[in-house]
Amino acid sequence: MDIKLITMDMDGTTFDDDHVTIPPRNIAALRAAAARGIIVAITTGRAWSQVREAAEQLGCVRWAVTANGASALDTARGQWLWHTGMPAEQRRAVTALLLERGLPFEVYAQGDSYIQQERAEQVIASAPSPEYGVVLRRCCRFVEDLNTDLEERPTEKIHIFSVPAGQRTALVEELRTLGPVDVDSAFGSNMELIAPGVNKAAAVARLCERLGLGPEQVMAFGDAGNDEALLRWAGWSFAVENASEGARRAAKYITGSNREGGVGMAVERYVLQAASGGPQ
Repeated sequence: MDIKLITMDMDGTTFDDDHVTIPPRNIAALRAAAARGIIVAITTGRAWSQVREAAEQLGCVRWAVTANGASALDTARGQWLWHTGMPAEQRRAVTALLLERGLPFEVYAQGDSYIQQERAEQVIASAPSPEYGVVLRRCCRFVEDLNTDLEERPTEKIHIFSVPAGQRTALVEELRTLGPVDVDSAFGSNMELIAPGVNKAAAVARLCERLGLGPEQVMAFGDAGNDEALLRWAGWSFAVENASEGARRAAKYITGSNREGGVGMAVERYVLQAASGGPQ
């Protein structure tokens, strides 16, 4: 076993069910792994502004892959490695459509989340937990007109918090008339719109190329549809117990749930105990 990089999804995986709290077992195990020289990265669907505090709480995050892989940050230097976005014309059309439909959404650009001010309370109320809503209120940028404020910024992702089941297929078809787009999901009825080819696996592979690492040296954790490609790619991939069926099939191993610190449980067994000559 030669694990050099641990990377984990946040919502449903590293966070507890409130989407904010990190179980102490995860924090302790990841810090111990980092102390042994293993690189720790987060791989999240969220914008950096929404997970910065969580990274600080962990205290050992060296890299952050955000917006489903559309952007990546060197947290030690505060330098962005890349931003991959949809064309401005397409973003304008998509934003106009979603506003017209009255759907709760946010737009990620250069590490920040942007929300139309007039829709702020609707979006916050659509968060998957009250605690997540507090994070949105504190960390997002609320602007009078999204397209005006985003005009000079690359659009990394458009996140729709909730789309009724009966509207999803028709909405995706209409969105694709506005330009090529990949559609993903992380929890519940949410919908994530990203540029074609953007995903967590491609982003982590790009980061690993920079670090001189291969997939066999990567330990990855996830729970949802937007984690599946990464779980298939990584040599040591773990779905938490509460993961979707797709994520469980994509992963090579299953660990404990997000609530019981499943990330920490696997790191203890396969990294910390293994390094000490214990169980593997």
